[in-house]
Amino acid sequence: MFAIAGKTEEATLPIARSGHPNEMGAYRPDIDGLRAISILLVVGYHAEPSLVPGGFIGVDIFFVISGFLITRIILSQSKTNSFSFLDFYSRRIRRIFPALIVVLAATYLFGWFVLLPEGFSLLGKNIAAGVAFVSNLFQLTQLGYFAPDATENPLLHLWSLGIEEQFYIFWPPALLLIGLKWHRTLMGAIATASFGVGLLIFFGYKDWSFYSPISRAWELLAGAILATNYTDALEHGKQRFPQLENLLAAIGTAAIIFAAITLSKESLFPGVYALLPVLGAVLIILSPNSLLNRTFLSNPQMVLIGLISYPLYLWHWPLLSYLGIVRNGNPNAVEIWAAVLVAIALSWLTFRFVEIPLRQQKNTTPKLAFGLLTVGMVGIVTATASGFGFRFPPEIRDIAQLAPHGNAGFRDKCFLDVPGSEFNSSCIEQGNKPLVHLWGDSTAAALYPGLKNAQATVPFRLARFTASACPPILAAGSDARCDAANQIVFDLIKSSHPEIVLLHAWWDGLKDLGKLRETIDQLKALSVKRIIILGPVPVWKRTLPHTLVNFYRLRHTIADRIAAGVSGPEGDARMEAFSKSAGTEYISAWHMLCNLEGCMTRVGPSASDVIITDNVHLSDTGSNFLIEGIRRKLFPCPEFCQEQILRE
Repeated sequence: MFAIAGKTEEATLPIARSGHPNEMGAYRPDIDGLRAISILLVVGYHAEPSLVPGGFIGVDIFFVISGFLITRIILSQSKTNSFSFLDFYSRRIRRIFPALIVVLAATYLFGWFVLLPEGFSLLGKNIAAGVAFVSNLFQLTQLGYFAPDATENPLLHLWSLGIEEQFYIFWPPALLLIGLKWHRTLMGAIATASFGVGLLIFFGYKDWSFYSPISRAWELLAGAILATNYTDALEHGKQRFPQLENLLAAIGTAAIIFAAITLSKESLFPGVYALLPVLGAVLIILSPNSLLNRTFLSNPQMVLIGLISYPLYLWHWPLLSYLGIVRNGNPNAVEIWAAVLVAIALSWLTFRFVEIPLRQQKNTTPKLAFGLLTVGMVGIVTATASGFGFRFPPEIRDIAQLAPHGNAGFRDKCFLDVPGSEFNSSCIEQGNKPLVHLWGDSTAAALYPGLKNAQATVPFRLARFTASACPPILAAGSDARCDAANQIVFDLIKSSHPEIVLLHAWWDGLKDLGKLRETIDQLKALSVKRIIILGPVPVWKRTLPHTLVNFYRLRHTIADRIAAGVSGPEGDARMEAFSKSAGTEYISAWHMLCNLEGCMTRVGPSASDVIITDNVHLSDTGSNFLIEGIRRKLFPCPEFCQEQILRE
């Protein structure tokens, strides 16, 4: 997820005519217009990604703007010996804290009624991290396959505010320590080093490159370097030809539009691609006399959007996130854009009745600091109290507090995400009974309890090799870790001669079945007796416990089946057709768990009877229920029935 950080130029400064020599700290309306472009890109991306698939570049534009404005303030005041650290940080507090306090409080209040204990506890941690302006660093601790869904984190967008605040804290003393004589050279060196560190994204460090202030610093420094040239030009009365500025602004605009249209969430971003929005913003800021800056960006409507861009950044993502949670991940277009309109209205109200009055009162700085600290303490208490489970009615409380990913298969030594786990022969049970080989991703790992339970009545040995996000496909080419692990699995199949190879994964996320067909062909070459594909289990748009809680809130009953907010039979039909064409056996998990009335939610009255504890992973109970339901197809007579018949 992406967001943009707050603007730094005071809206109450006198407006100078853009493109004319004036005081170095004078207000430029075209920069507020550029802010408008930035926030519109980000909001559009969050509301409808297909509209602007690369709209997240608005963040990078804002980084450039912030670096430019902050450095311009520091340099201009330093040259007149009027810079004061106390005044600088006091202005930042009055600029940033008022809207942040309001939005954090509102987000917390709404979360009290909407979020499950685990989500509310996470919200508390995010509030504390946001107050400390380390949200970007906190997000680095929330990564991994079983990490919380980004769309269910109403404060995920504070990561960029964290980077900006870290810049505000460390850059003024660093710039003054460098000295005015050497600042341009050293800024260029630091920016180059930062950009080089960001290129680690091509070596597997995508998340670190995205959230780290070290890999993002060059974007802010690009604006800082621009500020040094800008202030020098104003000092010496240097002016550029309007034709040149028109050309520079046009190139900058083209770079931003190209990035917004061609990039997507799959792009290795920031990395080299971030050069497009950063250089685009630099060229536009560098051209105050261009036709674009003087007419379009300085248009009063664009300026107004720019003025409310900070509160709009704060408001829009929590509203969209909560909308998705309440609607079980399936809001319609009308609801989404209605949420955007509400965000715009709240942003204007926040700007007009919170930001402006408090920003003009110089004696409010200690009160604002205390207010934000209080909000942070509330977040810490909420996290410590595990999200206050008492908020829910007794009838639904245990379901609301279900721990996701509690399946015993996720603690098995042959699930690669378990610390110290390893694929080797110890994952194959010894003996003379028929060998069933389970191979797949984390949804396959969730089958482990059911298969172990089936051994009480069916004579077989179990081999299990599962790894998160690794479908049972050889040489898929998309993940080196998965390719290496799956090759080990295939070699062990070759040496252990199983009677059954059971393939299972989150098939709905698999777009290309060609590599799966090649893998099946290689298994057939090993003379495996039976190759079985277990079709996809139902996938809930929001966690099944959350869906049950929402259903209870509306209808005051705990549903045994729910039809809304869950995947339909299309994925099952797709995999069944594939299995038939590939010449493998197929067992439908979807038809076992779902019908025309909806998908099963539980098999008994207690919370432990809920069959899925997150979006897609079976609970122990769900695993036992599914395997028992398909047992006769999975273990047909006579191979697996003799011992069972004697027992019965």
